[in-house]
Amino acid sequence: MLKSPVFAITLFVAAALFGAAAAQDPLPIPTLAVPTLVAYEALDNPTVDLPPESAVTEIISSGVFRVGVLYNEPPYSQFTLQGDLRGFEIDILRLIAETWGIDVEFIQVTRENALDRLNRGRAHAVASAFVHYRNLDDQIAFSQTFMLGRQAMMVRADSPFQSLTELVGPRIGYVIGTRSEYAVGLWSAQLEDRLNPQFYLTLDRAFAALAGGEIDGLVAEEQDLLRVTAGYADRARILDEALLREPRAFAVRRHDASLRNLLSHSIQLLARDGRLRRLFQEYFPESELPEDAIALWAGIGETVDPTQYAGEPPQSLRVALPQLLGAGVLRVGGIVDGEQLPSASEAQLNALNLALVHEMGRRWGVSVETFSSSAADAIDLLARGELDIVAGMQPDWLLAASMDFSDPYFLHGDRLMVGANSRIAGFNDLRGRIIGLVIGDEGARERAQAWADSINASVRFFQTREAGAALQLLEFNNVNAVYADSLLLAAHLQANPNALRLTDRWYSRSSITFGLPYNDPDFRLLVNYTIQELARDGTLERLSGALIVSDDLPDFEITPGESQVAGINLAGA
Repeated sequence: MLKSPVFAITLFVAAALFGAAAAQDPLPIPTLAVPTLVAYEALDNPTVDLPPESAVTEIISSGVFRVGVLYNEPPYSQFTLQGDLRGFEIDILRLIAETWGIDVEFIQVTRENALDRLNRGRAHAVASAFVHYRNLDDQIAFSQTFMLGRQAMMVRADSPFQSLTELVGPRIGYVIGTRSEYAVGLWSAQLEDRLNPQFYLTLDRAFAALAGGEIDGLVAEEQDLLRVTAGYADRARILDEALLREPRAFAVRRHDASLRNLLSHSIQLLARDGRLRRLFQEYFPESELPEDAIALWAGIGETVDPTQYAGEPPQSLRVALPQLLGAGVLRVGGIVDGEQLPSASEAQLNALNLALVHEMGRRWGVSVETFSSSAADAIDLLARGELDIVAGMQPDWLLAASMDFSDPYFLHGDRLMVGANSRIAGFNDLRGRIIGLVIGDEGARERAQAWADSINASVRFFQTREAGAALQLLEFNNVNAVYADSLLLAAHLQANPNALRLTDRWYSRSSITFGLPYNDPDFRLLVNYTIQELARDGTLERLSGALIVSDDLPDFEITPGESQVAGINLAGA
């Protein structure tokens, strides 16, 4: 059960309110299934030593991947009346085990004993019992997010309310002891306790209160709201705006970087080949998985199996955070002397990296020391402990055994730049026409040709220097469009905002992240949550201004929780 920042109550008060609620005349709504109880074995000693090796070693030796799951969490995991275990997360895990060429064994857990089962090695990983919240990060680690669920607000069908801001003041309900209580608590803290909340003991009772006019809004996980109103869809509606987005991911032991990477790599493989999207459409037909929902790393390869992550140490060889705070200096690689940069795009990206690390240092209360070196040298210095962080890295699975990567702070990728009044929308409109390519954009011709070949379009190519790309379109008419990495096009679009534009489609996407010390969860979380706070308060968009040409900032995944990490307030002042 998640600890709520507000709304703590005593058992006596809960019992009294339960009696009052029972006296009401609720609508004949279906009752949610009672959870199946599983015996809980209390630990004699609640502290758990770090594992001597990754769970990957045991998975390889046994040929079985053991996963703890809830039996009553539809549509994510559910033991059906027919005696089958099914659900969105269950089927993802079956696909992952199939990819690995091993068996998967599902072990029933409850929310109360899931952490115990995981840390005692009864399960290698846990699904459905945990959603990634910040207050769990000091106990477990999470794979890459495979879906963003949401805590949603439901109102009556005839309600005048259309947005969350309109429900600050009116009565809203939630079920006590659930993530919804935590979400309402976070929202209330942001609004300086101006909410008017009312708790209930069950979702059925809360929905009856909404339908009867006792409350004006009801907060719950969206899938729970859809399920409890299955027979009453005409009586209520869910607001489009999410109260809180909830990252769904698989939980592993906190220092098991090998299994964390193995699962994340596997999720990306399922996303790339379309299997994850097909599963999503099966379980959530009313929703659509965004095109860029799963960020893909370089070096993903064609297959992934546990032997690729065998033999990695489960613990970090060093811990960066105490050293950082003790010395008061953040040592940064990947920053280049501006005079050594040959192009405007590289200079702008370097400026973003420099501004970003200084803002991070300011929020952490430390100074910043930059080291100019090649990417390869910076990675080596990071591994030797002579740097804390490397800016401007593209996450790469070929490097995942020696370093970690932060959340992305910028996106770039192949785009088509055309005249503002051009009717060109994509390669289908470039048949028989000329495409400009920027000299130095390695592999761009092959990538553009592949897109043309995919629709049997005949195109021609023209080479141009980066500085002259706009002139070829606007002055010399040598090309009908320029195909290049968006970083190479940003300066032209900024200089000619009324004459040039990008077509809507991204032809590739790559993330820009920080390279971090391998398997140092405290420092990785500090960096990730700082990036998230910079995104949330608008600082990252401001710092990225010179490079933003459309939607180049990621759709930031904000892990729910407080802005305090390791005693540091990450919120901007």
